[in-house]
Amino acid sequence: MTNFNIQRFGRTLVWSANMTRKEIITNAAAMFFAMCVPFAVEVLSHRDASVWASAAGLQMAVQVNLAIYLVVSMIGGCWIFNNMKTKESRTSFKMLPATDLEKFAVRALYVTLVWWLMGLVAYCAAEVFRLLLCLIVGADPVTCSIPEFFGLVFGFGEHERVFINGGDAATAAAIFALAYAWSFWVHSLYILGGALFRRRQFVLTTMVHFVLMLVFTPMIVNFVDNVDNEVACLWASTWAWLGAAVFAAAGVIDWWLSYRIFRRMQIINNKWVNL
Repeated sequence: MTNFNIQRFGRTLVWSANMTRKEIITNAAAMFFAMCVPFAVEVLSHRDASVWASAAGLQMAVQVNLAIYLVVSMIGGCWIFNNMKTKESRTSFKMLPATDLEKFAVRALYVTLVWWLMGLVAYCAAEVFRLLLCLIVGADPVTCSIPEFFGLVFGFGEHERVFINGGDAATAAAIFALAYAWSFWVHSLYILGGALFRRRQFVLTTMVHFVLMLVFTPMIVNFVDNVDNEVACLWASTWAWLGAAVFAAAGVIDWWLSYRIFRRMQIINNKWVNL
């Protein structure tokens, strides 16, 4: 059996889609309800407010939902092997006529592209709910927030343009690269946690993330405090690109380790780890 075959991968993908259909609907519904809350609060609290106040409230609700979307997108990797909870499900998945790489790619696609698309669809549905709620209570909907939300997610929103135009473009690009690289690393860390831990993946991985922050954040803050402001401004772009490279490399290593752990998984594993 070759290491990767596109037809075999496609059949495995179809099988996985059929098996996770209910899970996808449940997760999308949970995201939808979570995103409806900020919109409901915004509409009901600004029902009789001015247009400017309603616009400010809508902007705040969009930012809250953006935070929800980003958090959910990054921690979704914890459930990469959520389809292997029981002995029967592990047996079914491990015995599929596909290579480990194809099975891993299918699950990785689920917790990345599918998970992110669920969040975007949930936001669009929540925005429709907001518009309907505005119609029911007689509030001013101001505008449709979907374009602004997509702009914020993909980095071409009004806030990003103001930030870039208001300062040095090279430094702004480096900072955005650092932010995206950090997000990639956090997501890969949860992927690794989902592959390593059999139980309480989210809790245990979050604890690891918290410990890493406690260890490295004071070191970074102490380093920045000891650097002259003029030197810091001069080297800000270089340090940002360096940080982006470090986070990107760490993310790639996390993905590689996750795949190596998956290859070593057996039908019967340790009680707490998949080894």
